[in-house]
Amino acid sequence: MEKELKISSFSVEGKKATLYQPLESVVEKKLNHAKLSSPLLILHCFSEEEEAVVKLLQGQEYFTFPLLCINNLEWQKDMCPWDSPALIKNEKDFIGGADEYLFLLEKEIIPRTVEILGEEPAYYALAGYSLAGLFALYAGYRSPLFSRIASVSGSLWYPDFVSFAKEKKMLSRAERLYLSLGTEEAKTKHAVLSTIERKTRELVEHYQSSGYCVKFEQNPGNHFCEVEQRIEKGIRWIME
Repeated sequence: MEKELKISSFSVEGKKATLYQPLESVVEKKLNHAKLSSPLLILHCFSEEEEAVVKLLQGQEYFTFPLLCINNLEWQKDMCPWDSPALIKNEKDFIGGADEYLFLLEKEIIPRTVEILGEEPAYYALAGYSLAGLFALYAGYRSPLFSRIASVSGSLWYPDFVSFAKEKKMLSRAERLYLSLGTEEAKTKHAVLSTIERKTRELVEHYQSSGYCVKFEQNPGNHFCEVEQRIEKGIRWIME
């Protein structure tokens, strides 16, 4: 049975934020005067992914927390930690705007969300696919806010990210880290993209040896296979 949702939307500097709250959880909290607040999950995604993921979550028993979806992003800027050349000729270069966007997220988007919720969340979780999965991990190094992180088929091929992640210490408590990858993603002749599996496994081993609670999952198919199902699996593990 699909859960009914209370939906609130707003925009900040062109970014569209939509808050989905399972209605039964809102009503139950009011009736029982619950003192414990719910966690807040933040998901960066394209609008079509958002619609599909929300629909999947509506049928899940564990979906009792508010979900903030953010889209209309400048993907090759907002989600990228530093400048890097384009992967394909005639495409735009990557521009390192992640720190600037993270500031906007923490100082404007999240406070607006908390205002709508009417309470401070029990904790914050962050999830994303592809470049947004890269951003989710990067944010753990730049902010203490996110205690659960899902990097779903994250763009961990990104030049110098693995060395950055191994040299730096996370500011986040990172109680749960989820990383996943498609079995066919590394099967490419592209010199950079073909490193994705090696680099993802290297990071998983690093987090495990550093004492983090981490799960690595492989999904069948390439990077574009069952995207929303993969996102839901990541969300389930960090939120259940």
